[in-house]
Amino acid sequence: MSELVALCFDADASPSIRFAAPQPTDASPPQDRPVALYGWGVGWYPSSERGAAVLKDPTSSGDVAVNDVLRDWNRFRSTVFLCHLRGHQRQRNQEDAQPFVRSYGGRQWIFAHDGDLAPDWTKRLPLPDDPAFEPLGRTDSEHAFCLLLSRFRAAHHRSIADVAPDELRAWMAALNQGGQLNALLTDGEHIAVYRDAGGKGDLYWTRRIPPHASTELSSHGVQIRLDAPQDPNRTCLVFSSVPLSDDAWRATSPGELLILRRGSILWSSAPAHAAASTRFATPDGVLTVGGLVEAGHQSAAAEPLRAPMVSPTQNSAGRTLTVLHETIYDYDQPVERSTHRLLLRPIEDRAQHLLDFSIEIDPETPRNQYEDVFGNEAIGLEIKAPYQHLRITSRATVHVVSAQTLEQRAAHRRHVIPLVWMPWQRQMLSTYLLPHELPESQLQELSEFAMSFVERNDYDLVGTLLDLNETIHRDFEYVSGSTTVATTAFEVYESRRGVCQDFANLMICVARLLHVPARYRMGYIFTGTDYENKIQSDASHAWAELYLPQVGWHGLDPTNGIQVGSNHVRVASGRNYRDATPTSGTIYRGGGTETLTISVRVEEIPPPA
Repeated sequence: MSELVALCFDADASPSIRFAAPQPTDASPPQDRPVALYGWGVGWYPSSERGAAVLKDPTSSGDVAVNDVLRDWNRFRSTVFLCHLRGHQRQRNQEDAQPFVRSYGGRQWIFAHDGDLAPDWTKRLPLPDDPAFEPLGRTDSEHAFCLLLSRFRAAHHRSIADVAPDELRAWMAALNQGGQLNALLTDGEHIAVYRDAGGKGDLYWTRRIPPHASTELSSHGVQIRLDAPQDPNRTCLVFSSVPLSDDAWRATSPGELLILRRGSILWSSAPAHAAASTRFATPDGVLTVGGLVEAGHQSAAAEPLRAPMVSPTQNSAGRTLTVLHETIYDYDQPVERSTHRLLLRPIEDRAQHLLDFSIEIDPETPRNQYEDVFGNEAIGLEIKAPYQHLRITSRATVHVVSAQTLEQRAAHRRHVIPLVWMPWQRQMLSTYLLPHELPESQLQELSEFAMSFVERNDYDLVGTLLDLNETIHRDFEYVSGSTTVATTAFEVYESRRGVCQDFANLMICVARLLHVPARYRMGYIFTGTDYENKIQSDASHAWAELYLPQVGWHGLDPTNGIQVGSNHVRVASGRNYRDATPTSGTIYRGGGTETLTISVRVEEIPPPA
C-alpha cells in the first residue's frame, strides 16, 4: 500500500515535510494499526523553475525531516510538491523508487503512482520503440510514466496545458485498464490528479485559504506544516490518499481527472464540479483557462461558492430602476456651521440614461452644483443656520443598458501582462496607476498575490482580471461592520473579510501593481427579491473599474464575482472611497455626538406589456 500527497500553492511556499515510520502496537485494533513506512520520496520545482528536484530514500524506516535536511537551502520553495510514501516491504533501489522524474518538452516531469498493474503489464501496455522513454528501473509505475510521456510526444503536446483534458483522461483510463491506477503527474506548472476507475485506493482533497485556523496536516506516515514565516497568506490545494486532518475532506470520484494550477482546480471531469465553473472566452470562441481547452467541466474552484447576491444573468434589453437614497444626521447639540459635498446624481452616458432625478434637503439651504476633477456631478452645501437634524433624500429613475462582457469587448485582440503604455497615456492615467501608500513589504506581498493570478492564466490580461474578480468573491467573506474606512487593502488581504468597499480597494490595489489603471466606483445594485442577503441593496455599493487598451473603462464587482451590467447604477468615481463617497462634510462648530442613518431602496420598473 502506498500513499500519495500533492501540494499546490498559489505562490512559492516552503512547507515543512516529515516522513515517519510509526510502529503498530498490540493494543491497537488491526484495522487501526499504522502501516510501517519502507520508503519515501518528494519532488518539487525550486523557485517554480522548469527543472525539478527529487529527494527520495527507498529503504528508510526511520523518521526523516526533509525540512531539516534542506533548511539552509533557500531553493526549497515551490508551488508544486509531490510526495510518495511506500508502505510495503518489497525491496526497492534508487531507480525503482518514486516519484519518478523525466525530461521532455523543455521541462522536467514528475510522476507518482499508487497501485499495481496486472502481471502482464508490459504486454498489455507496450512502449513504443523509442529509447527516449525507456524505463531506468523495472517497475510498472515507471513504465506507465514513460507510456504517458510517449503519448504526449506522439500527439506533439509539450505540456499538460497543450492537451485537451478529456484526451488526457482517456490516456489515464487506458492505463487504468491494465490495473489499479491512482496517479499524480506534473510538468511543474499544472498537476493532473487521476483516481482509479474501479475505486481501488482513495484520493481526498481540501483547499486551505488564509487566515489558516490550523497549519498542520498529518497521517501515520507524513506530517506537513504550512507555517513557514514567509507563507502566512498562501492558498493551498492538498490531495492525499488519506485525509490529513479532522476537518472536511472531499473524496474524488472513481475515474475522475482534475487539473490543478496555482492553488485552484482549473478543470474536473466530475459533473459535481461544473457548478463552480468560471469560463473565459478567447477571440476564436474557444473557452480556456490558463491555456487549458475546455473539454469537460472547467472549474476555478471546484467547490461550492458563496451564493451570489446578484443574479449573474443580465437583462439583454436593459432594465429601468428607481433608486431612493435617504441619509439622516442627528446631533445631540446644535451644529452652528457646516459644509457638505453630495455625490448622488447617477451619471449619463451611452450605457446609462438618467430619466429623472431630484434631491431634497432639510433644512433647505442654497446649493452649488459643479463638476469635480473626476467628472462627477457634485452639489456643494454651506449651512450657516443652527440645526440638529439634517435629512438628504435623493430619488432617481435610471435606464441601464446591458453592456457587453469584457471577453466580448476585448475579443479583437489578446492583451498580455505587462501592459505597455505610451508616455502620454501613462501621464493621463497616472492618477489610476499609483498603488496605495503602504509599506514596501506589504506591497511586495500583494505583488506576489497578483502574480499568482498572472502565472495561473499564462499572462493573459482578461483571464487574470476575471480570475482575480472571482477569487475575491469566492475566498473572501462578506462581513458587515468588520472594517472601517481606514482599513487598508493589505489588512483585507490578510483577514480575508470585509465589505464591498474593501474588496473594491483590494482589487484596485492589485490591478495597479500589475500596471492596470483602476478606479473606485460608487453606485447602487439591484439584487431583486430572490436573495437572502440584501444588505448590498440597502446601502450604496462599490466596485472597481479597470482601463484596458482599446476597451476603455470596464466594471468588475469582486463582492459578487460578476461583471458590471444592467444590475448596477453608476454614480461617482475616483481614486478611492474618499473621492467618491456619497455624502461628506465638515462641521466647524457644535454638533457633539453624531448619529447617522442611511437607507437605500432599489426597485425595478417592469417594462410595458
